Amino acid sequence: MWKWLTALCLAGGIAFAAEPGLTTFPFEEGEITAIQDAPGGMNPAIFSGGSAETLKQNWKGKNIPSSYNVFLIRKNGKRILVDAGNGGRKGSLTGKLRALGIAPEQIDAVLLTHMHGDHIGELLTSDNKAAFPKARIYVSEHERGYWAKQKNAAMAQQVLRVYRKNLHVFPFQAAVLEGVAARDASGHTPGHTIFELGKIRFIGDVIHGAALQFPDPAVCAVYDMDRKSAVAVRRKVLKEALDNGWILAGGHLPYPGIGTVRKNADGSMQFVPLRAAGAQRSR
Repeated sequence: MWKWLTALCLAGGIAFAAEPGLTTFPFEEGEITAIQDAPGGMNPAIFSGGSAETLKQNWKGKNIPSSYNVFLIRKNGKRILVDAGNGGRKGSLTGKLRALGIAPEQIDAVLLTHMHGDHIGELLTSDNKAAFPKARIYVSEHERGYWAKQKNAAMAQQVLRVYRKNLHVFPFQAAVLEGVAARDASGHTPGHTIFELGKIRFIGDVIHGAALQFPDPAVCAVYDMDRKSAVAVRRKVLKEALDNGWILAGGHLPYPGIGTVRKNADGSMQFVPLRAAGAQRSR
């Protein structure tokens, strides 16, 4: 079922843009909508390691292109979010879901790559209740275990409390939902997870600054908690994506945050986003 989407990607990509920050990519059994929860750029100063200092010379006075992305999977009548954005004044996820004709109570599941605030913020309303009251929340056992014990992790712990009856904690390498598997990507956080759906890899925060980290995966952002493991995961993901023609969907890849890996003539790698074309009415 993914051959068609893969072929599109390799040909340069096609999607339908309902409005700014909403781009839908069709596949045979449904759709994936890239939702820009907030625009963003990464300050070059947050990157170090590898050839970061050399690479940053090209970005003096400019932010590294980035974004805050959430992905909506619509498949077999289900609506599944991958991560849940910033929430608060910065986030726009709920409003953009409504622009697609989706009310919060119509979200069936939320797959969390990890529990940093810009990935779980919209799970809570302004009065700390469940923003998606009927959704089952999926998080790795390592990620849940780490944040449940930390001081100064009020948002993560509130999410765990509010959704405790709808919380599904899974081991790595498990089938999380029909057609979706979880893969160990620990490093950025202790239980950071990649979700696999056919040829798509939802990579969370494996990449923060594509313009620096695709050419040199040894470059780390300050947010990587275990730098050595984060680098190893980044190298592995980019190599496997290149070798296998995987489509990467990342929380901070430049919007629409979904695309492939290209190898340049000098041996370095580059992110190639899928392009939007035409228009699709929200529904």
